[in-house]
Amino acid sequence: FADTCSIFMAVRALRLALLLAPVRGQEAAANSPFAVVAQQIVEEECPGLPPPAKAVWTFLQAHFFEAQSYYYGTDHGNRHNALVAGMEGLNMLMNNLEAAYACPLQATRQFRLMAEWSLSLSQPKRARCLMQMGNIFKIQAMARWWNQLPTGPEADMSKLKRYESRMQIEYTIAVTQLHTLLQTPLRPLRRYPQGAATPRIEVHTICTYRPDPSSNTVSECPLPGLSVPNHRAYAEKHGYRYVLHTELPLPDREAHYSKMLVIHQALLSAKAPDWVFFIDCDAFFTDASTSIPDILVSYGASEPSGPHFLVAEDPGGINTGTLLFRRSDWSLAFLERVAASQFGVAWDQSMFFWEALKPGVLQLPTSTSSEAATDFQLPSEVVLVHQAHLNAFVPPASKDWSAYEWQPGDFVRHFAGCPWQEPHCLGLMQETSVFAQKQLEQL
Repeated sequence: FADTCSIFMAVRALRLALLLAPVRGQEAAANSPFAVVAQQIVEEECPGLPPPAKAVWTFLQAHFFEAQSYYYGTDHGNRHNALVAGMEGLNMLMNNLEAAYACPLQATRQFRLMAEWSLSLSQPKRARCLMQMGNIFKIQAMARWWNQLPTGPEADMSKLKRYESRMQIEYTIAVTQLHTLLQTPLRPLRRYPQGAATPRIEVHTICTYRPDPSSNTVSECPLPGLSVPNHRAYAEKHGYRYVLHTELPLPDREAHYSKMLVIHQALLSAKAPDWVFFIDCDAFFTDASTSIPDILVSYGASEPSGPHFLVAEDPGGINTGTLLFRRSDWSLAFLERVAASQFGVAWDQSMFFWEALKPGVLQLPTSTSSEAATDFQLPSEVVLVHQAHLNAFVPPASKDWSAYEWQPGDFVRHFAGCPWQEPHCLGLMQETSVFAQKQLEQL
């Protein structure tokens, strides 16, 4: 007991230095009263880490333990300062992505802990974003576990232990409940005023696929013959320029890593439009009566002072199957940061999401005044759109991800998580193509 008391006394003495001093590497970790136990836990929970990643995680684990000791102190103001320290730890982690990727399950736990502390301080929006960030690392940890499972006829999957079942269900509960509480409300779309000057709009898509001999349908992707005519007909109906990209700016990477470059190039072109609407090749316009300016005016983006980036939210964060960008210096700088991002855990979506959140989601005032209770807000340039108005899902993704499911009258039907290689998904794509064409003919 005496040893425990001495540890907590030392923690209190070190707290201000922890909060205010820069990261001091292994020396700082060695000076922490939690240094030894932090190293033991890292060795147990992240076995086989390379020395640089192990050093980072040992320092961070000691840092989070010190923040926890302050969080549970008697002064209520301690909780705020503990959260400040915890956010500094997460910031260190995001600046050391190589270490984070080496042990994503630990990253998942730390983001969840900071989300729970944020909730205890009446900051649900910050909590939600932190849970969504942690969920991204959870996906990475699960993928790594799945890829290491034995394969072949001798593998007995029934004897394998499920992966972190408690953590997965608790994350699912938190993410879905916070989404229900804080999601963008579904409201009627407003129509763009008749007679008003219409912004110049371009619709861009990337549609290029390699043959897939393992496909359960056909080896050659049928989407260019299904969605591209839909995109082109919708654009022509509304007087938008349609641009189909069949070559990638980054030919050695998957197509979604090129979309930010395609949008950036369009906004820099000599005849740049006022807005660029990007739509994935596995998405279809399904309400031809809705114009893109209708979306803009409905979400406050039709005026020059309005937002610059519109994207659909889902329980896990955002889905970048459709994107709307205003021609502006802000958009160009944002797209450049996204293109340079190394946070590609959830493909391009995590890159866009993290750039939209930082630095504000991990920044809190060090004061314990009323200002300290201010919840996180997205930058004014970013607006989250309800999925019905930009990016509605189909099953199984809509159910597996607890997300909104497409219904007739929704603007875009996106086949996220439902690939053309599966018969069910390809059948839905073909039905959607016919449904959308009939809609266009009726206008």
